[in-house]
Amino acid sequence: MRFRSILVLGLGLAAAACSGNVFDLSVGDCFDDPDDFSEVSSVEIVDCAEPHDNEVYHLFDLPDGDYPGSASVEASAVEGCLAAFDAFVGKDYAESRLDITYFYPSPETWEGEDREVVCSLYDLNGTPMTDSRRGSGI
Repeated sequence: MRFRSILVLGLGLAAAACSGNVFDLSVGDCFDDPDDFSEVSSVEIVDCAEPHDNEVYHLFDLPDGDYPGSASVEASAVEGCLAAFDAFVGKDYAESRLDITYFYPSPETWEGEDREVVCSLYDLNGTPMTDSRRGSGI
């Protein structure tokens, strides 16, 4: 599969982050790539009419319970993000030039009741986007 995943950094650091706090992202928010893709607590929010790297297209919560492990969380994130891609973009994921990335809970944020997966999309050719990809059919 061609998508990339991003682990959400602990709640303590995320709570201190600027307005680009990953816990505050909403569908339709656009943001630039973080400096480090391994663990993230905040991102730079950008107006979607300006050049940007990513657009949030879907949010969902994983089920409560004990932390199921990173592999299980990532598999659930991929499944949920892929399921919502076609409806948002208006084109089948396999045929699109867009790809997905997602923020998912770490064991530390899970302990703080974080269950949210944030699905976003980006252009595979690396070109910054300058508008929303909602219904674009790209």
